[in-house]
Amino acid sequence: MEVGVVVGTHGIRGGLKIRPMPTGELALTAARDVLLRDPTGQLTLYCIQHCTSHKQFVIICLEGLHDVDEARTLVGQTLLMRREDLPGRTEDQYYWCDLEGLTVVDQRRGVIGKVEEMFTTPAHEILVVRSADGEVLIPAIPPFICQVDPEAGEIQVDLPDGLVPFLDEI
Repeated sequence: MEVGVVVGTHGIRGGLKIRPMPTGELALTAARDVLLRDPTGQLTLYCIQHCTSHKQFVIICLEGLHDVDEARTLVGQTLLMRREDLPGRTEDQYYWCDLEGLTVVDQRRGVIGKVEEMFTTPAHEILVVRSADGEVLIPAIPPFICQVDPEAGEIQVDLPDGLVPFLDEI
C-alpha cells in the first residue's frame, strides 16, 4: 500500500519530509519499517528509527541514513507498507487501498462511478469518483457515506441534489 511520498529533507541528520497519502499518516506513525520505490520501480526496505507528525507532513528518520546528502537522493520516491504491517482499524475506518476502484452507488440515482482518487482537506477526506459523464467529489463523512462494502465492491452514498449535476439534469 502506498502511504506517502518523500517531498524533501528535514534537518542535517538525514530526516525525510513525507507527504502522506490519505490514511497514510495513520499507517506511518505506527510503522516499524517501510519500502521506498525509486523511479525504476526497485524497492528498498528501511527500518524506521523515528516518526512524527509535523503540520500536514510526517517526518521520519530511517536506519542507515545519516546526513542530508544521503536523504536528498530519496526525494521523489514513494513510501509503501506491506498490507500485513498496517495497524488495525476500527469497523468504520478504511485505508485508501480498501476504497480505490469501488463502485459508488447513490440511494436515489443508482451508480455514480468508481473511486479513482482520494485527497485530504483540513476538514475531512474527499473521494474523487469518475464516470463517463464526469467527476464527482464526495466528502468521505456521514451522512454522505452510508455503507462501505469492499467485499461487494461498493460504497453506498446518499448525495444531496446539486452534488451530481450531470445526473440531476436527467
